[in-house]
Amino acid sequence: MHPTTDITPYSDEDVARVVDTLLHNRDLIDAIGTYRLGLWYRLFSVLLRNRISSELRKSFGGLNSIRGFQEAIEPYLAQILRVSTESFTVSGLEHLSHDQTYVFLSNHRDIAMDPAFVNWALYNNGFDTVRIAIGDNLVRKDYIGDLMRLNKSFIVRRNLSGPREMLKTYSALSGYIRDSIDTGHSVWIAHREGRAKDGIDTTDPAILKMLAMAGKVHHESFAPALSALRIVPVSISYEFDPCAPMKARELRMRREHGDYTKAENEDLVSITTGILGWKGQVHLHFGEVMRTIGDDDPNQLAARIDQSIHAGQRIFDTSRLADQLLKGEPIRDGLLPDVVTRFKALLETTPDADRTQLLEIYANPLRQFTAHQESQFESI
Repeated sequence: MHPTTDITPYSDEDVARVVDTLLHNRDLIDAIGTYRLGLWYRLFSVLLRNRISSELRKSFGGLNSIRGFQEAIEPYLAQILRVSTESFTVSGLEHLSHDQTYVFLSNHRDIAMDPAFVNWALYNNGFDTVRIAIGDNLVRKDYIGDLMRLNKSFIVRRNLSGPREMLKTYSALSGYIRDSIDTGHSVWIAHREGRAKDGIDTTDPAILKMLAMAGKVHHESFAPALSALRIVPVSISYEFDPCAPMKARELRMRREHGDYTKAENEDLVSITTGILGWKGQVHLHFGEVMRTIGDDDPNQLAARIDQSIHAGQRIFDTSRLADQLLKGEPIRDGLLPDVVTRFKALLETTPDADRTQLLEIYANPLRQFTAHQESQFESI
C-alpha cells in the first residue's frame, strides 16, 4: 500500500484539493444543515445551503496541511466533549515516550469516539496524533471517507472474496502499519473486527497474526515482529454508551433470527449518535508497552492483552446498577442518584424486548473486570 492509493490517509499535498471538494459537497452541507437546524433546514435548504457553505469556507478554507485540518476541527471536538461528557480522565501516559511510536491496540465500543478520545489525550499531552484503522463499511459516502482520511485514517477492506485476496490485502495492511511505526507515525487499531457490542472485550488472535505478517520482510518470526511494533493495550470505558439501545436491538435480533441486516445509513446513524449522545464519565487507560512478546503463540499474547485491557477499565455505577437489576437485587446505597435516575429513564425508553440485552451490555464490563481481579488474586 502506497500513500497515493485510495485507502491511506491524505498527505499535506492533498489537503487543499480535498477540502475544496468537501466545501462544495451537497451531502456534507445537507448533513450539517439537518443536524444544526432539523426541520427548518429541510424546509428552507435552498436558501440555507449557501450560508452553511460560506461558514465552512471561513473555518476551513485555505488549509494546506493535515495538522492544520486537525487544529481547525479541535474547537468543534472540544465543544462536543463539553456537551456530551461529564468528565474525561486519562491514566497510563507515563508508559509512553514522546520520541517513540506505538501501535495502540484498543478495545472498541464506539466507531468514531474511541480513536477520537485517544487522539484528544495524546494531542493535549504533547504527543502527535495517530493514524487510525477504519473498516471500509464506514466510508460508503465519499465525504465521510474524505473527512476520515484528512484525520489520518486508513481504510481496512472487509468481506474479501477468498484466501488469496485476504493474504494480499492483509500483507499490505501489515506492511503499511509497520512502515508507519518505522517512519514516525503511531497507529490506532481495534483489537478485534467491529465493536464489542455486548460489552465483552476479547482480542482476536487473527489481528495479531496480521500485524506480524510484515515481519517476514525482515526475516522475523511472530514474537520479534510484534515487539518491533511496541504494542500498547488501550482500555476505554464509557459510563453511558449512546449506541447501547441500537446494539441491544441488533444482538436481540441476531439471537432470535440468527442474522441481522443493517438498514441503509445505519453505520452513519451510529457514528452520529456516538459522537453527539450523552456519555457521562469517560476514562481512557494506556497500558504498559509490550516490549517482550515471549513465544510465538498468538493466543497467549491475545490473553495477555485482554488482561491489560480488563485491568485498565474503569467500572461505573451504570455497570453496577445493571448487574443488580439482572440479579433481581434491590438497588444498593452508594450509587450516584443522578446516574440511577438517568439509567432508569434509559430503560423506560428502551423497548421491553431489548431491556435484558441492554442490561447485559452494561453489566458485562463489570463481570469481566471482576473475573480479571479474581484471576489475579488466584495467581498470587
